[in-house]
Amino acid sequence: MLSFSSDGCVRQWEYSVDVARTQLCRRIARLDLPLCVGASPAFEEYIRLAHNSRFTSISAQTTSRDLVKYHTGLRDKLIETFVGVSFVALTSYIWSDNAKEDYLSVVAHYVNLDWQLEKRIIGFRLIDESHSGDNIAERVSAVLDDYGLTAKVFSVTLDNASSNTKAIATLAPELSSYVVTVESLAPRLSGYVGTLFLHQRCACHIINLMVKSALDVIKHYLEDIRSAVYFLNSSNQRIANFKRYCIAVDVRPRKFGLDMDVRWNSTYLMLKHLLPYKNNFSVFINSNYPRGEDEPRLLTDDHWAVAARIFEFLELFYDATVALFGVYYPTSPLMLHHMVLICKHFNCYENGALLRPVVTRMKDVYIKYWKD
Repeated sequence: MLSFSSDGCVRQWEYSVDVARTQLCRRIARLDLPLCVGASPAFEEYIRLAHNSRFTSISAQTTSRDLVKYHTGLRDKLIETFVGVSFVALTSYIWSDNAKEDYLSVVAHYVNLDWQLEKRIIGFRLIDESHSGDNIAERVSAVLDDYGLTAKVFSVTLDNASSNTKAIATLAPELSSYVVTVESLAPRLSGYVGTLFLHQRCACHIINLMVKSALDVIKHYLEDIRSAVYFLNSSNQRIANFKRYCIAVDVRPRKFGLDMDVRWNSTYLMLKHLLPYKNNFSVFINSNYPRGEDEPRLLTDDHWAVAARIFEFLELFYDATVALFGVYYPTSPLMLHHMVLICKHFNCYENGALLRPVVTRMKDVYIKYWKD
């Protein structure tokens, strides 16, 4: 069996147990597989018959040790990389896994020696106690110490929980080395770098808070549409009947999801998927939804007119969230641009009877976080 190297040379390929074990670790980590997959008879049979007859099974204990070794090697390489990095910007978030355990993640964003934007997860710490500012600060500080980044932190981006504000207040004295260096080079920045730049509040989270405040005001306009989607999705037979109806009228069938409070932009996406189907959807729902003789139809043209207006209003906030959620390009230069667009958007809609109270509430959230 032959193998081609990057320079075009041909050499004889040789099976390496170490390479196989390392790649198994990568596969487990990337696909979230159980540690025992390498010892599974089905997996061993698949590899031996389809790829390599010399493959030998790998126990879960061996894989566990290999994973620790592989992770340690990657971490050491990353620590070496950070030696040549001038500064890093951090993002951090707390989330729960399927086992209902809370973890604090810390991600470092930086420009490498080849002037490419990079991001690396450098911290993934269990936080099995109160999510207080002190506990958050303690774990973030420990992660920075492990990677030698305490003196290189330019900014920390967090969501808008009060505990995060307290955590930054605790961390600020530890992270002042980079601030002092910058201020010594540019005295005019004295007093500003540490206060304005160090703690960044997640712009996407602020936009989400604005949209949620808006939906609290206008959600009753969409109740009938939600009821219709719920009615359709509550029966597999109805879903099948709607699919057959769409095929009969030469429309591509699709399913519709309900919006949920915990999913960003879910109301916008629900309306985006529904509006192109409004005529067929209305006919099917009004024909199947149970109602009395004197009761009106569930969905009318007025419902869709209001829904279209709300969809049009929410579109800008969806586009801003998508743009500012970017990972492999700098989002800081986009911030002011989208803040101005949102202001102009408010001016366009604040005089309409439907959305005037909505804009008022959203402005309050905007000013609360972005007044300065």
